[in-house]
Amino acid sequence: MSASQRKTLSIFEQLELIDDVKVKKLKLAAAAKKYGIGYSIAAKILKKEDDLRSCMQMNENTNRKRKRQSVHKDVNEALTQWFTQACAHGATVTDHVIRQKASQLAVNLEVDFEPSNGWLMRWKQANNVSFKKFHGESTSADHGSANEWVTNVLLQLFRGYDPKDVWNCDETGIFYKAMPSGSLRFSGDEQSNGTKVPKDRLTMQTWTAVKSKL
Repeated sequence: MSASQRKTLSIFEQLELIDDVKVKKLKLAAAAKKYGIGYSIAAKILKKEDDLRSCMQMNENTNRKRKRQSVHKDVNEALTQWFTQACAHGATVTDHVIRQKASQLAVNLEVDFEPSNGWLMRWKQANNVSFKKFHGESTSADHGSANEWVTNVLLQLFRGYDPKDVWNCDETGIFYKAMPSGSLRFSGDEQSNGTKVPKDRLTMQTWTAVKSKL
């Protein structure tokens, strides 16, 4: 076997040879001579065009993925350092805060990065971060007793009244200065103590008719 026949072409060069033959209409013998390989090898290259193009596409996807992971790595490392400091100072950190901080860090690092839901989930899993409620919160409502009251007591109270004359009135409010009930923390961290909830609120009263044409 001659030295020319032992030459190995890269995937890119093999695809160039195929394009020379199929697109530029170069004779196979001329293409083989151009790339310094034997005629039989050039013929084999033509037969595996689909495999070569698939392999090239796979390599391009891999390179893009590696580049994206490299960009994410810089942002992730900077974000993890910031998050560690935030937890040490007892700061309240939510998913929204994490996304905002990641976007800010990406700008500072001059990288093109958009913190998606999938990225956030992977970042939390990689760093063992989860949402933890603060101590000192009230327990959940007694739904069992509430359902029993609706079934056994409320229906008795409705007797003798037309449904259109039965109304429900309730009061609710928005504590617009209140902080979240918990924060993202590393899994091994102890739960933080809750702080006093500000009482500043907007109060609303709602009325609902059991049966109404309004």
